[in-house]
Amino acid sequence: TPKEIVFVLDTSGSMSGFPIEKAKESMKLALDGLNPQDTFNLITFAGDTHVLFEQPVPATSENLRKAQAFLESRQGGGGTEMMKAITTALAPSNSQSHIRVVCFMTDGYVGNEAQILAEIQKHPNARVFSFGIGNSVNRYLLDKMAEEGRGEVEYVSLKDDGSAAAKRFHERVRSPLLTDISLDFGD
Repeated sequence: TPKEIVFVLDTSGSMSGFPIEKAKESMKLALDGLNPQDTFNLITFAGDTHVLFEQPVPATSENLRKAQAFLESRQGGGGTEMMKAITTALAPSNSQSHIRVVCFMTDGYVGNEAQILAEIQKHPNARVFSFGIGNSVNRYLLDKMAEEGRGEVEYVSLKDDGSAAAKRFHERVRSPLLTDISLDFGD
């Protein structure tokens, strides 16, 4: 089954310095693990939201190079306006032709947790994976995002190697489980 993976990176002031470098390291490894038949996009947010491609693109070496360059250019600073990034990442998730995976990397310092979780609930075809980056993340929000989005949560502290978390993410999304199965035995 083809996958559409949207990576969302928090570039707000609370992520500046070492946390954003750790997040970029983890995201770079996650991008490197994409399969050629997958499509992807990259969104960053702070006070505003930046989307790399107009729509998800194939994971070709050229598109991955553009994503790595975009990622390198990101710096931490500004407020944390996560809601627009959430709606942008989830909006096209209602297709039945592919599995949409949304991967959020953030410390979760936001004030509108209930609104964010309600938006995730509106998109049952998307699988939401959250990566908590840093030593004092909002575990409540990140745990609930993954729970409501039927994904998984990972925590990467500033002393951790992000490669283990990136590898687990790819193992989980490489072979997705079937859900909402029904059997018909006739009479």
